[in-house]
Amino acid sequence: MKLKTERLNAVRRKLKANTRPSASGCWLWSGYTQPNGYGWLNVAGLKIAAHRAALIVAGRDVPNGLDVCHRCDVRNCVNPAHLYVGTRAENMADCSERHRHNKPIGESHWRAKLSSADVKSIRARRDSGEFLRTIAVDFGVHTTTILRIARREYRMEVA
Repeated sequence: MKLKTERLNAVRRKLKANTRPSASGCWLWSGYTQPNGYGWLNVAGLKIAAHRAALIVAGRDVPNGLDVCHRCDVRNCVNPAHLYVGTRAENMADCSERHRHNKPIGESHWRAKLSSADVKSIRARRDSGEFLRTIAVDFGVHTTTILRIARREYRMEVA
């Protein structure tokens, strides 16, 4: 992505005004940040991820369709030395390799209503022939949830 000089200078000013150094060497974006932790800026109608803008301002080519990836694993870092351009597949492989994918499972999932002990109890009760509805009422969940737990379609991580 190439920016015209006027817009590039505006992006440069916005980055400089909203960046703070950290002890780790990251340059932390302090402007608008999305709930996922990535910074965004809006300059003269251009909406762009802060880390992507940082590479462009640094004079690096960032082709459309490629990701700007973090070596430091800090989502709001805009230090060009910590950033590199890669494909989505490379970015996701790096994410998985470093265990950065934020996909909590089981009890650690923010919407979990049942503990691992509850899941074991549900499976034992269903295996003994107890009705789905009775179990569902006891645990305060839908019968479909009980069925899917019993079939091991949900909560597969529980033995």
